[in-house]
Amino acid sequence: MKSLAKLVAMFSLLVVGFVQAQEAAPMPVPEHGNFVEAAPIALYTNVKYKDCDEMSPCAQPKIIAVKDPCACYDPCSCCGPKCVYIQICVPTCGCELISCKRNGDRIRYDYGKYAVDVRVKKDHIEVDYQD
Repeated sequence: MKSLAKLVAMFSLLVVGFVQAQEAAPMPVPEHGNFVEAAPIALYTNVKYKDCDEMSPCAQPKIIAVKDPCACYDPCSCCGPKCVYIQICVPTCGCELISCKRNGDRIRYDYGKYAVDVRVKKDHIEVDYQD
């Protein structure tokens, strides 16, 4: 049970960890007491960023999971994953308040003075920075 908790914790760190490039660096994941290399997460590329000048001056990259704008919504078919990973830049200080609307199509990361709005459109994802 302990190793399962460690595996979940390591995976969550991998998903929300900070990255410097287009892909996250591989992170060791415990498997039956041994560490193995995890595959890097591929980021979704069809992302449009708006108002980047309103981004926090102390912002750091963060990987988040959002709904896939191109996924089929037929529950009977075996399509690919229903979520994709994108990179946003968030302030390092303060607590985040995450709100979700329209069944996950609108996500807001609120940090008080700064906020990041993520909108899932028909064929792309839009990231809008607010100050």
